[in-house]
Amino acid sequence: MIFEKKKIQIETLSEYLTSVRQNLGLSLEEVGKKTGIKLKFLQSLESGDFKPLPAEVYVFGFLRQLSQLYLVQPFELIEQYKKEKGIQQQQIKQAMEGHSWHKKYFGGLVITPKILTLAVGLLFVGVTAGYIVWQVWSINKTPSLNVTQPTENQSVQQASIQVTGTTDPGMSVSVNGDNIFVDSGGAFQTQVGISQGPDEIVVAAENHFGKSVSKTINVIGSGGSAATSSPVVLKVDFTAPVVLSFIIDDQAPQTLNFSGGDSKTFTADRRIILSTSDAGSTKVTLNGQALGAMGKPKEQLSNIPFFSDPAVVNGQQ
Repeated sequence: MIFEKKKIQIETLSEYLTSVRQNLGLSLEEVGKKTGIKLKFLQSLESGDFKPLPAEVYVFGFLRQLSQLYLVQPFELIEQYKKEKGIQQQQIKQAMEGHSWHKKYFGGLVITPKILTLAVGLLFVGVTAGYIVWQVWSINKTPSLNVTQPTENQSVQQASIQVTGTTDPGMSVSVNGDNIFVDSGGAFQTQVGISQGPDEIVVAAENHFGKSVSKTINVIGSGGSAATSSPVVLKVDFTAPVVLSFIIDDQAPQTLNFSGGDSKTFTADRRIILSTSDAGSTKVTLNGQALGAMGKPKEQLSNIPFFSDPAVVNGQQ
């Protein structure tokens, strides 16, 4: 008997595959055994649900094996599969677009020059209003100030005491009227000389708009003298040209010009006061402890004191 391959006359691939298999009197399990195709893939092809199928190269192989069993042209099965899969993919895409929020609310919106100009104008107004609100808030906001040391009515047995605390980044801080170094995180520390008996330490923080806050801490000096303090050794490194003024203990102020790469070490019995034309290019190391840059690039700082660190407070190191 001579078998002739038939031309497919079908509406859908799944309908045809089901019909020809049934006409041959074969079950899905029998087709699977004869072709080596897994049952779940045969079921997907006959149901028209192509999602569970593997990559197309494997599906094309399945269809070629079925065409040999069903005596039909393989390219007709493959072309029908491509056509129907493309339709399914288009339907899925349209369904996803139909559920997207921008299609739901702006599906009918047509972008015109007039609408674009209006949108840009509204954006500009919004940004400007936000900037104004931020500026007003910044001007009226009082800086935070937290003094962690010393504590109120603390007894000090040495000639100086260490003052430490935190404020908002970018604030200026002074202790008893002298500006002190504040790092990029808002932390500060310095030392203040203490006399016998009751003494006051006034710490103040101020922002660029003149809004300030201050705290007064009362301490009690119970002994000690400047001679008991450790010497102050301050090493200063310069990364760019800097004009530096300094006062060592009670000596007269001096001013020197430094270039990038220069280094200078100062030694004092009690304190060293620095003023710099470029805080970001002035890096300091106090008694072997690197403190980093004194401030921001190009920032001018005046009368920043450095004492021996650490101070001995309440008889403890």
